Amino acid sequence: MASLGQSQLQLMARAAKQLLPRVPLNASWKKLYQLWLIGEPDGAEKYLYLTHKDYALLRKMALVDSGLDILALDFDVPRQQMSQLSANEKYANISPDTDYVLIKLAPKIVQSLFSTSAVDSVVEMLTVLGSSLRLKVDAAVALCQQLKITQLIVVENLDSFDNLFAYSFTPELQPIIDNCMVLYRGSHDYSPAGRKHFLHLIAALNLDVSAFTDLDPAGLMIANTLEHCHSMIVPQWVLEAPDKLLAISQINSASDFDKQHKQSAYLNNILSQATVASVVFTPQWVSLIQWLSRNHVSIKQQHMLAKSLPLSLLKIHS
Repeated sequence: MASLGQSQLQLMARAAKQLLPRVPLNASWKKLYQLWLIGEPDGAEKYLYLTHKDYALLRKMALVDSGLDILALDFDVPRQQMSQLSANEKYANISPDTDYVLIKLAPKIVQSLFSTSAVDSVVEMLTVLGSSLRLKVDAAVALCQQLKITQLIVVENLDSFDNLFAYSFTPELQPIIDNCMVLYRGSHDYSPAGRKHFLHLIAALNLDVSAFTDLDPAGLMIANTLEHCHSMIVPQWVLEAPDKLLAISQINSASDFDKQHKQSAYLNNILSQATVASVVFTPQWVSLIQWLSRNHVSIKQQHMLAKSLPLSLLKIHS
């Protein structure tokens, strides 16, 4: 295993590219000097003086130690690619999950694919309706284009992602669900970085992006900060009979709401700053934030399924 860290390699690279005659003898350069005794410290040990020959030797020793050329450093590669150069694959900035997303297709889309001969090699992997795919971001974007996907649902929790098509939806929302790709927001074993990369790349495809999250300050914050998202899936009673929703036994956790101070502050701030920032929120979205705050609401996605609550679409932006 290489003994040099990424920051040490970058430190040497900056100096070597400029052929600096001296560098400050700080803790990092002192470690490098103690490791290889390359260069000449001044009497006060404030600076380390380096010649062209010293830099050539530094380059050689760094290559032996790390497998990397300090004059051609590139950490923005996947670990698999880095492993071909260095014994330390973790030099790579792109971790294994960064370039992957977890997606699934609506059953009706899968059924239509299997009823024709136009089945892509990727789609052939969907041998069971509702199966999910862990795809490279580029492959997921290509799948969107190939299937002409227009609706994308981003789901906060993994078990809700797995069970999305078991939820109840209003007649207005059902056609969107029937023609959507579902994307897991990412956490733990599935990096959110892949989801961010995917959402950035699909900007040109003009997909309608909706968020399905917990009904609490954190969930609303996710929906509002999700790239290209303009709608949120919520229980229909939020729009029509919010008091009836809160009257359901064992559905709301006010104590969980009380733990979300930062998210609540964020929501209050975006409302107060909306006019200044020229952001136009729908009256329904504003009312939802105010209702949540007033009643200390925290209703999880799992309870929406357990209580068979019909879900509807709420627009965030006008």
